[in-house]
Amino acid sequence: MNAGPAGARCAEVALAVGVARQTLYTWKKLLDERGIDPLRGVPERGRPAQLDEQQLAALRAAILQKPIEHGFGTELWTLKRVGAVIESLHGVRYSQTQVWRILGSMGLSPQKPDKRAIERNEDAVRSWSRSTWPALKKSPARRPSNGLCRQVRTQRTPHPGAYFGAQGTDARFSVPFQLKSRLGHCGLTRTNCMFRLHEGSIKKEEIVDFLKALKARLKQPRLVIWDGLKAHRSRLVRSYLDSLNGHIQIASLSPYAPDLNPVEYLWAWLKRHAMANYCPNNLSELHTSARKRLKSTQKRPSIIAACWMQAALW
Repeated sequence: MNAGPAGARCAEVALAVGVARQTLYTWKKLLDERGIDPLRGVPERGRPAQLDEQQLAALRAAILQKPIEHGFGTELWTLKRVGAVIESLHGVRYSQTQVWRILGSMGLSPQKPDKRAIERNEDAVRSWSRSTWPALKKSPARRPSNGLCRQVRTQRTPHPGAYFGAQGTDARFSVPFQLKSRLGHCGLTRTNCMFRLHEGSIKKEEIVDFLKALKARLKQPRLVIWDGLKAHRSRLVRSYLDSLNGHIQIASLSPYAPDLNPVEYLWAWLKRHAMANYCPNNLSELHTSARKRLKSTQKRPSIIAACWMQAALW
C-alpha cells in the first residue's frame, strides 16, 4: 500500500512521523473516507502536556543557573531538586522518571563534574606541564622513560548529585570532596605497573618498604614522581633516599593536580571498568579481586599507555 503523492510506503511514513504503523493505517482510512478536515481534528497522541513551550523555556533557564540560586545547599542538580523547581515555578508535580524525560527533551544531559580542589593553582599546574615536565623528559640522568610515576592513592567521596548541562558540553567547576581512605601504592613506567595494597592509612614505613621493593626489582637508577603527601616528606623517607646516593631520584607533581598523574586513570579504570558493579562478600575478597585485576594490567601495556595519554604527558 502506498501513501502520499510521493508514493512512500506506510511503514516509511509511520517511521518518519514517529507513530505505529497501525495508527497510520487508521489515519489513511479516515483520510480516504472523510477527507482532510476530520483528519486534522484527530487529537494528539498521549495526555496533554502540562507545561507549554514558554514554561519549558523558563525551566531550562532556571536549570542552567546554579542550584544555590534556588535555595539549595550545593552546586549540583539532582532529579529531586529539578522536580522541586518545576513545582515551585509552575505548580506541577512530576515523578523523577518524568523529570528525566523532560530534561532529555530540552537537550540537557547529566554530566560528571570536574572535581578540583579549591587550593589548586592553575598557573602552577600549567607551568609544571609546560616547563618542569619537558625538562624531566629531556634530562638524560632523570629521563622518565626509564623512570616511574608513583602515588599513594586517596579515595574521594564526591557529592552524590549530578550536574545538568547542554548535551556535548563539559562540566567545569570546583566541587568539594573528602579524603576517606588510602588504598595502596601504585607506580607506572611507560609499559608496566607495580603496586601494593594496604588496609587503612599508609605510613612512612610502608613507603620505605615500597621503595626498597622497587630498587630490588628495577636495578637501574630511577626517577620517582609523586605528590606532596606528608609521609613522602618525612624524615625517614628522606634519610632512606639519601642513603641510596642518587639511585632513586625524586620529583614532585604540581600540588592538587591529580589529572597530571597517570596512576589516577589506572585507578579509575579499575573501579569503573575492571570491577564495575562488583559486590564482594568481605574486604578480603575485594583485596584478592583488586589484586588480580591490577596484575592483569601488567600483561596489557595498552591500558598503561592509555593512562599516560589521558594525563597528556606523552
